[in-house]
Amino acid sequence: MAGWPPRQMHHIGIAVRSIAQASRFYREALGLTIGKHEALPHAGVTVAFVETGGVPIELLEPLGPEGPIARFLERRGEGIHHIALAVDDVAFALEQARRAGLTPVDATPRPGAHGTRVAFLHPRDTHGILIEFVEDARG
Repeated sequence: MAGWPPRQMHHIGIAVRSIAQASRFYREALGLTIGKHEALPHAGVTVAFVETGGVPIELLEPLGPEGPIARFLERRGEGIHHIALAVDDVAFALEQARRAGLTPVDATPRPGAHGTRVAFLHPRDTHGILIEFVEDARG
C-alpha cells in the first residue's frame, strides 16, 4: 500500500537536561552543527537538531518539571528517548500499527517540530523503544 511501510529513519531523540550544554558537546567535541532551538509548549519541550550528515539527532529539553521528557529524565536520566521513522501519512501509519496490534500513545497525529505531524507507539509493544512516526510537512 502507498505510504507504508516507513520510508527511512527520520531522527533519533535524546533527552537532555540542558540543550546549551549538550549542544556545546556536539559542536566542540564532535564538530557538528546545531540548528535553531524550537519551543514546543504543547509537548512541554524545547528541541534542537544536530546535523550529522545522515540521521539527525534531536535534543529534547523539558520546558519545566512536568511533561514526558521531564519524567523520562527523572526516571532514567539523559539518553536516547525515541527513534523516529519517516512516513508519508502519519494517520495511516497509526492505523497500520493498530491493525498490527500495537498500542499508540497518540490517538491522532499531533504537531511536531518544523511543521511535522507526529504520533508515538507505546514501548511496551515495541521491545522497549518509543517509536515516533513523522510526516514531514515538506513531503
